[in-house]
Amino acid sequence: MSGERRDLGGPVYLRHLHEDDIDPRYVAWFADPEVTRFLDARNITREESIAYLRAGRTSGRYFMHAICRADDERHIGNLKIGPIHPRHRTSDLVTVIGDRASWGRGFAREAIRIGVQIAFGEHNIRKMSASIDSANIASLKAYQAAGFFIEATLQDQFIFYDGTTDKVFVSCFNPDYRT
Repeated sequence: MSGERRDLGGPVYLRHLHEDDIDPRYVAWFADPEVTRFLDARNITREESIAYLRAGRTSGRYFMHAICRADDERHIGNLKIGPIHPRHRTSDLVTVIGDRASWGRGFAREAIRIGVQIAFGEHNIRKMSASIDSANIASLKAYQAAGFFIEATLQDQFIFYDGTTDKVFVSCFNPDYRT
């Protein structure tokens, strides 16, 4: 990424995730059942998180960014670009706002917009995608507000204690991409 801080002049900015960001507060996000309700990453240790961060840097298949509030520079979540599929120029875009006090404030939407800009501009991605549990209304709204559209829905994909939910795939295309 050219330059450490990337923003669009809004309430959050992205920067590279650093090993020292992975502190007890960070680890607590992934132990919080409300934060991890729709995540596969749960109860991860600091060591596992650092190893994952390093693996992304080494392989170049994914890139981890810290989502930081512009007003106080507090790290409130993460955005991952990847895995990147070089042949097809596609990538997933994954976001989590771990700081529950920052939920519902439009921070994820803004982070997604910045992440798309980075993916298209710096990684030459043609198409971005995300898969979201249909019960995760906040994430669906954030991605759609950031320019993603619903591309497909897999019915009854997830089983929870109170029933099943669908898996919704959202996508957006790089308007400047030339094949």
